[in-house]
Amino acid sequence: MMTELATSQSQRDREDVQPEETDIQRLTEMSGGPLSSFSKQGIVLLSILHYGVGISLFNKAVGDSVELPSGLEREGIKSMEWKYKKMVIAEFDGNISLPRSQFKGRLEMNDSNFSLTIQELSLQDSGEFLVSAASNKGGQIPTKTIHLQVHGPISKVVIQKEITLLVNESCSVWLLCNVSVGSNLSYTWERGNDTYRDDEQIHFSLSPADGDISVTCTASNSVSEKSASATVKCSNDTTTPEYDTWMKWYRIYIVVPVGVAVLLILTVAVAVYYCRGRFNMAALTDDTRMKDTRTNSQVMSIYENVDDLAVPRLNKVGWSFGLTATMFSSSL
Repeated sequence: MMTELATSQSQRDREDVQPEETDIQRLTEMSGGPLSSFSKQGIVLLSILHYGVGISLFNKAVGDSVELPSGLEREGIKSMEWKYKKMVIAEFDGNISLPRSQFKGRLEMNDSNFSLTIQELSLQDSGEFLVSAASNKGGQIPTKTIHLQVHGPISKVVIQKEITLLVNESCSVWLLCNVSVGSNLSYTWERGNDTYRDDEQIHFSLSPADGDISVTCTASNSVSEKSASATVKCSNDTTTPEYDTWMKWYRIYIVVPVGVAVLLILTVAVAVYYCRGRFNMAALTDDTRMKDTRTNSQVMSIYENVDDLAVPRLNKVGWSFGLTATMFSSSL
């Protein structure tokens, strides 16, 4: 009897555990990528960490729309609100209201389950959304956190390469996977049978005997993926470190000083030309003023000489009297 009870209990325990194992297998099968390297225990731990704190994650592309679930039903809810960056963006207190926010014109809240829909997403919309509510019985419903991550699509991928010939006639190869536009990126490199993950740049050595080597970089995020390929080769005409060093010293100690000197000379020449022009203009103005002063002085001297040489004029009455007396004497 005890054996049968133990057996039935063991069967019930296996039945209770089986759904969890099925979920783990499903997650493992669905991963097919980075998650495939995790063990079942790791997936369980990630699930506990992710869902145990009540946080949900949504990944969307720029321009997409998203519906954030509140996990509530209108029946039994007295009031509720959505917050973004500590600011209320939607609330219900008998009626739905949408206060002014950065989502103006792009925000809707469902009046039955209070889900929040945001349209025309931008990178600035990324962040945490909090939904809190109070029941008709006066109790506070635990706050739920939803994290929204908006990703920019990858527009272009280019491989930048730097190949340096070493003293031992091998080559040092540095490759950089340059993405012009994109966010939250992951990188994967493929070189023959070798694969490098999560590195924006890689480094390896080549010899001339290796010939042409094809390398592919794949940049990806949650919403897009693009690749670029390049061919690298080690040859004897590849620049050496000594040449690179000499060129750097040449640029630093010859090209740059000469350029600075030429610029300084041009600046001084312009300044001298400008100052000389102002000096000549000032001298011309002073000369003109001096000539005007001399002319005025000469005019005054003429008048002064005339005044000095002029014969004093006789009084009209005395002159008339003298003339009359002379005429009278002549008549006698």
